Amino acid sequence: MMRLNGIGTTFLGISPMDETGVATATKWFTLIYVPIVPLSRHRVRFLPHKGSGFAYQELERLPLNGREIALTYLMGWVVFPLLILLPLVPAISEIWQAIGLPSVLQIPYILVAIIWIIVLIWKTSDWHDARTQPPSHE
Repeated sequence: MMRLNGIGTTFLGISPMDETGVATATKWFTLIYVPIVPLSRHRVRFLPHKGSGFAYQELERLPLNGREIALTYLMGWVVFPLLILLPLVPAISEIWQAIGLPSVLQIPYILVAIIWIIVLIWKTSDWHDARTQPPSHE
């Protein structure tokens, strides 16, 4: 599994792990972090790992799941782009004026929208990392 600057392969569509740390996941080719082509589906065990990324052991190859592929495309091509970019639409000067909002608030709004994008990308990354960690046995 290798991805550099969002280009390469990664697991997406990871199911919840069972108590032994086994999940199903689809290996995708991504371009700028956007899912392009599903390559294969596997049962995997995520292993303890230090540093960025994750370690895993492929247990079994499974057939691709059409529902999971459609959901991954929906999230990668529609939902996440809307969540990230939608707050910037009112920041465009012409739209801001057409809505009739006071111009003194446009710069603070742009700053909040940029902070929104940074936090959303950061939290999405944390969420993905958390899903690829083995369950704790406490």
